[in-house]
Amino acid sequence: MKKNYSLAFTLTMLLSLLSSNTIIGQLYLNEFMAKNDTALPGPEGDYPDWIEIFNAGSEDVMLGGYFLTDEPLGGDMHQISSAYPDSVTVSAGGYILFYANNGEETSVLNLNFKLSSDGEDLILIASDTSFVDGLIFGPQEADVSQGRYPDGTGEWLFMNDYTPGSPNSNPLKVIESQMTANVSQNFPNPFTISTHIEFSLTRKDHIIISIYDMKGKQVSVIADGNFYDGTHTIEWNASDFEAGCYFYTLQTSYGIISRKALLIK
Repeated sequence: MKKNYSLAFTLTMLLSLLSSNTIIGQLYLNEFMAKNDTALPGPEGDYPDWIEIFNAGSEDVMLGGYFLTDEPLGGDMHQISSAYPDSVTVSAGGYILFYANNGEETSVLNLNFKLSSDGEDLILIASDTSFVDGLIFGPQEADVSQGRYPDGTGEWLFMNDYTPGSPNSNPLKVIESQMTANVSQNFPNPFTISTHIEFSLTRKDHIIISIYDMKGKQVSVIADGNFYDGTHTIEWNASDFEAGCYFYTLQTSYGIISRKALLIK
């Protein structure tokens, strides 16, 4: 009986990580620009890379103590300062911008790294170092943003119009990453030992499916090869992994799609 109670408690706690009622579950990396040549001047008059966070929840969230990083494998993480809490609070249903300019300015909204227009990782981590949201993006064009559409839960698309601090709209219709590939939610989810990840392609492509833990560390690659058009299913055997929240990415030659998965023991 004690074992069943422990399992139920563990399941409840882990599900809360994915629940829309938790603060972490309501914060999203929502839009970014990794090559801001002339599009959006920053508060200091320069043109820094920028990152937008969207709060889909019903409560304001003070982000002091949270981390933003482009180095998920144990590298440096920029901790957002709480010296001016009002300046780093994102309102319910609102947006906040951070400027990735290698810490050249002293504002609490400035980050100590720049984004690479060649593509890299971008991860938001809570003050307790648990994973909040993240993505791996590919090469970027000058003065073109990439964002989720619709906000928060949508896929990453290039935007016709960049909308920092406002809802994303008007994605480019020609973005091929969304027309050539899709990945479904794993099934079953939550799962105890193994789960299946289904993806579809409209043309032959080289794909990589990677698994990441809540700190953004890559812990496994379960598929890496050429696949023909059609629907494919890959099994992830997680018997050697600890219980927790993970996210998996489908990487194609056109971009990245990510989903979350919940492993219980």
